[in-house]
Amino acid sequence: YRLYKADIDANIQAVLNKSNYIMGEEVEQLEQQLAEFTGAKHVIACSNGTDALLLAMMAMDIQPDDEIITTPFTWISTAETIALMKAKPVFVDIDEVTFNIDPRKIEAGIKDKTKVIMPVSLYGQPADMDEINEIAKKHGLKVIIDGAQSFGATYKSQAEVHHCDIYTTSFFPAKPLGCYGDGGAVFTNNAEYAEKIRMMRVHGQNKRYQHKYIG
Repeated sequence: YRLYKADIDANIQAVLNKSNYIMGEEVEQLEQQLAEFTGAKHVIACSNGTDALLLAMMAMDIQPDDEIITTPFTWISTAETIALMKAKPVFVDIDEVTFNIDPRKIEAGIKDKTKVIMPVSLYGQPADMDEINEIAKKHGLKVIIDGAQSFGATYKSQAEVHHCDIYTTSFFPAKPLGCYGDGGAVFTNNAEYAEKIRMMRVHGQNKRYQHKYIG
């Protein structure tokens, strides 16, 4: 804070002067800069990384009793959000070298109700996304990357958003890109997902006081 104090204070004061606290132009500016940084076609900022995961699953229309394969070695939000959707987290053990989900063990966890594979990029290190995407394609599954602890990481010289259907991250103060208070974002190259997430972020509205989805 001390290093950037003058800039930060000036920008906070500018927000206070405008009093446009919800979905103001600064949010749009942040989304544009995040899109430029990652090369993502669509970036939707939200209140935290937990909501980012929920929005991703809601966009994919995850239903009660659907199963989502993920890792047990992560912060609780990964599995908690799956449970909040009334879906079932199916844990696959980690690789003992990388601490990320072990792709060699994923297929054993795939069942009829499996809908999504959700790897977690831990310590700024992505999982083996080539192998995970190959498994997902083979079984007709979607891929959500929980990138709460990896924003800025690349996989084969590309931001992680280019190696999944939806990438989510957190701007909690302790994260690679931290904010004042809490924040998060959803990244995707899928226009249909992006449109749905933008609506669900504001209670499913497609225009003022008209609600297409439960958001």
